[in-house]
Amino acid sequence: MIVKYQCTNISSKNPKALAEFYRNIGAPVYVADDRYDGWQLGNENEAYICVWDENKWGKSTAGYVTFVFKVDDLQKTYEELIGKGIEAEPPKTASWGGQELVLEDPEGNRIILLR
Repeated sequence: MIVKYQCTNISSKNPKALAEFYRNIGAPVYVADDRYDGWQLGNENEAYICVWDENKWGKSTAGYVTFVFKVDDLQKTYEELIGKGIEAEPPKTASWGGQELVLEDPEGNRIILLR
């Protein structure tokens, strides 16, 4: 019987660069050692995304995935991202009525930031 959702596995051809990207956008990143193989994207004691070295283990997904994060201020977050040279679409009202900001990570995964 399932008692808890643990994580989602993805792979990266350059896991260190991907960890640095997520740190740069303000996401919580935990790296256990300098190999960056199996680092975790997410908050401690919660479900997380586990990033594996694709060069070592092979590709872990059949395609790209979408990650959704909640932020406190979309406009401020957008300005901070642009200031760091990260390409992102300006915040907009989504078809479902909420506010969102969309960008991609270096591996091509879609990131949606919600207010």
